[in-house]
Amino acid sequence: MADNTQSTWDIVKLNLSRIPWRDFVLGVFVPMTIVEIFSVVGPHLTGIYIALVWLVLVITLIAIFKRALSVFSLITFIMLLTQTIAGFLSSQYPFLRLTASFDYMVLGLIFIGSMLRPRPFIMAVIGKDTIQRTEAKFGKSKYFFKAWFDINIVWGIFYVLLGIFYSYMLVLHAEVGSLLGLLLGWPAVLVLLYFSVDYPQRYWTKHWDKMKVEIEAAQQYENRKPAALA
Repeated sequence: MADNTQSTWDIVKLNLSRIPWRDFVLGVFVPMTIVEIFSVVGPHLTGIYIALVWLVLVITLIAIFKRALSVFSLITFIMLLTQTIAGFLSSQYPFLRLTASFDYMVLGLIFIGSMLRPRPFIMAVIGKDTIQRTEAKFGKSKYFFKAWFDINIVWGIFYVLLGIFYSYMLVLHAEVGSLLGLLLGWPAVLVLLYFSVDYPQRYWTKHWDKMKVEIEAAQQYENRKPAALA
């Protein structure tokens, strides 16, 4: 478990090193920054098209060379594409201006709905290496999954509430709503990611005595199985 003598700064540095930076930067920060820059200095649609092409390239290259799905890139691509299509149609169908808030709520419900599965959606979002490393150490304890379920519900509730609040602000205060979307874009994802790598260690440290008993019991059971089959 964590060394209790670690300073706060040591813990922060360790948590920062565990954030899936590649997926965050390539799948969220870069495309969102491209869109934001072009919304200020150039044609807004140009930035969206460049961001969409960027995301397709990232998803394709990671799938080819890493044989993995870039979850961040896929989510960003879908949300950006739906909001772009809605933008073209919003003059005919004004309710489509709320597409962004709908996207947020759907994403939140995906997180919440995955609570019915043995492995919640957050475990696909966090880096594969982090999940495999921690599961190898603590996976035999129920508290391993309880920590990830706690994190998962935080992401779900955040995005559902964001969708509701975002739609309210867009209807009553369009300019404030747009600013809110900017502030709660990649900065919010980064905060959630930091929470997601910080919380498990604290949770497992708190429940370590119970986890240790469960892990040792599982190991003893596994050690007895070969003898019983002999």
